[in-house]
Amino acid sequence: MMKRHQSGLLVAALCAAVAVAAGALYAAPQAGTAAATAAVARPTPRTADGHPDLSGMWYRRVAGPLTRRVGKSIVLAPRGGEGAAARIPTYNPGTPKYKPQFLATVKELKDDQINADPSFHCGPPGLPRIGAPQRIVQTAREVVILYDDLNGNYFRVIPTDGRKHRTGVEPSSLGDSVGRWEGETLVIEATNLLDDTWLGDNGLLHSADVRVTERLTRQGDTLKWEATVEDPEFLVEPWKVTPRTLTLMANAEIDEAAFCEDRGVADRATKDYHGNVR
Repeated sequence: MMKRHQSGLLVAALCAAVAVAAGALYAAPQAGTAAATAAVARPTPRTADGHPDLSGMWYRRVAGPLTRRVGKSIVLAPRGGEGAAARIPTYNPGTPKYKPQFLATVKELKDDQINADPSFHCGPPGLPRIGAPQRIVQTAREVVILYDDLNGNYFRVIPTDGRKHRTGVEPSSLGDSVGRWEGETLVIEATNLLDDTWLGDNGLLHSADVRVTERLTRQGDTLKWEATVEDPEFLVEPWKVTPRTLTLMANAEIDEAAFCEDRGVADRATKDYHGNVR
């Protein structure tokens, strides 16, 4: 009886771990559909100072896949049936090009991601891993970006009135950001990032001197997000993250993130978890 009870607890723990990890899937409307094409054609709202108004809800999380046991393995089954997988938007940010002396370390972290990934154990995801803005609030002096992330609630307050980067502040997972307008595009530069976050899935480490530059361009009711990572210590060249174009969600609002559950289950069927996408 005790053995059966322990086995049941292990299965439950594994299912919970995979389910929480799968919650990283998001609803992210992409340009290209007929509706998105119409959204691009709409007039671009502007603030009193003439800049494009980036305010609004741009994407939100959706329920992740269900889990089911097949033999000794736990697999994911998309909610809504087998055909649902094709309806879940996918996103591949790409991969930076590391200097040769760091390739072995990246591979080691990738192979042991289920243990080594700080984000897998409720650590903050960092930049640009947290992804495109979910909710934006724009004023004449600053832009606030809100995130309902798999690992908790995060925010950034980004001055746009000419202020420079702060000095004498501790590094943080999202760093210190300042913004400036270049025509129709808001350019955000983030520095002072903690070096214990990853740039993305699969062991993408970075140095403390990394710089992340994001570009936000609104056209009609669409928002294009671009990000470039500069890290001369680790990378051969700047990494341009795959851009995303999102469609305004007029009748949606950001949710409070659920309590983060450490996915570091002691006993796992495999170590092949590489799906902490955002």
